[in-house]
Amino acid sequence: MSRLTPSRRTSSSRRVFRLLDLDLDFFVEGVVHWRTSDGERLDDQEYPPWSLDRALSFLTDRCKLNGSLPGFVVENHGELFWAWKKAISAGVFSVPFDVTHVDAHADLGLGDSGYTYLMTDLLYREPIQRTNPEVGETRLDDGNYLAFAIACRWLSRLSYVYNDEGGRDLMTYHLEGFDPSASNIQLKAMQKSEIDRLHSLLVSRSREIRVDRYEPIVPFQHGVWRDFQAERPFDAICLARSPGFTPAAADGIFDAIRESFIEEIDV
Repeated sequence: MSRLTPSRRTSSSRRVFRLLDLDLDFFVEGVVHWRTSDGERLDDQEYPPWSLDRALSFLTDRCKLNGSLPGFVVENHGELFWAWKKAISAGVFSVPFDVTHVDAHADLGLGDSGYTYLMTDLLYREPIQRTNPEVGETRLDDGNYLAFAIACRWLSRLSYVYNDEGGRDLMTYHLEGFDPSASNIQLKAMQKSEIDRLHSLLVSRSREIRVDRYEPIVPFQHGVWRDFQAERPFDAICLARSPGFTPAAADGIFDAIRESFIEEIDV
């Protein structure tokens, strides 16, 4: 696989705002699915955290962090949707922005049914009307907030950097051509009956599916952390604890990142 790097400048040479989005579960050996965000903490014997030195080295060496950046700290990752909305409204974040998502999970919607609401309801609205979506297990939540942010047309590019056990949870429905190997995200407004048909079709037959509206393409790349190297520094940083997916023993990493690299924004 080619070396995973965040985006360069757009063709218009406008400098793109770059956001580093961290989840504490990236710094844990192993990955769990099918848990709730407010569940009990993981067993640190079964899911040991990285050493603090290793975690900080990744951030300084691979992510080019060398001091504090403005950003947000949240308990659960889905809270960032609302934090980003406030930052955009306040002019703190300029849109569209590039997101480098460092996480054990893609957070594009696999494992929940929020994609049905997104594809059959929200995407039929104009973008300005999508920024106040419903919240819940079948709506916006911690595991799909990035898809909802893309629906709002906030993202210009997405890079997903995962740990050694991550990377197997891409949401094919949101990829261009329903192709799991696609290098672009392209959200689609579709009727529920067409989504039901898609469940039973092979990717090679997905052209038979009727799509009512295609969203703009968002370049997408993903890869394991060893193949990632930031080309340029980031402009902002966000951090989520995700307590249902991390052991309490990882909280020292959370606290160190918060103290060393994040100047929390009040918007």
